[in-house]
Amino acid sequence: MSDPRGSRQLGLVAIRRKRGRIAGFGSPSVPVEVLWCGTNRPRRKFGNRRNGWSFPPRVRELLLQETEGRTVLHLFGGQADFGVRMDIDPLTRPDAVGDAYFPPFPEDCFDVVIVDPPYTQIHQQEKMALMWAAAFVARQYVYWFSTNWISTDRKLPLQQAWLIRVGDQCAIRCLQKFAVRKPKHRPLMPGEFERGEPLKYNRWNIAQQTLFDGLAAAGQILVDRGNSGPEENRRGFLGDWQ
Repeated sequence: MSDPRGSRQLGLVAIRRKRGRIAGFGSPSVPVEVLWCGTNRPRRKFGNRRNGWSFPPRVRELLLQETEGRTVLHLFGGQADFGVRMDIDPLTRPDAVGDAYFPPFPEDCFDVVIVDPPYTQIHQQEKMALMWAAAFVARQYVYWFSTNWISTDRKLPLQQAWLIRVGDQCAIRCLQKFAVRKPKHRPLMPGEFERGEPLKYNRWNIAQQTLFDGLAAAGQILVDRGNSGPEENRRGFLGDWQ
């Protein structure tokens, strides 16, 4: 029979500290708060039991407080109920139909841009493209709401963040607030993507270029090769790519 005193030593934890800095330990460089949300399911008497594409009520309230008195654009905002709502899906009846990678707004058009992409795997270049496009349109802040925590650079420094519990058996969300600094990054253009969903724009760009070259060879249009010239020598517009 084993020694009961010896069995009590099995698995005994003894902490032995190593000298020097312990890798992986650190503190956040900005304030990070925990936001506890109930389930995003209104009671039956209020209509639909669940709307998974809307902000959880407490996240919505936080964003309202953060953006009060400022102009707001949602890049994936078909289901939002404040600010200007842009979405690529016309069935959501947004204020503007457009793609988040190429928002149809000039530089510094809104105080705040909120980026709430679908909760799918997003490659690093896609995140960069979305944030650069958002920062180009925003004057002050860009808010990122997702299951992915992202990092940026000095032109989009992180100011504050929230880790959010949205309900039972749900992935943790994060809300990050980035300040916009100038000079801004130039947004990526069609043909510059190397991976991810936006590669479809590369294919479209190549098809359009082939079409332009074919029409130019046939003498149907004149193509500007980079030199300024009369209006009739500039590349024609053949229609919206969508």
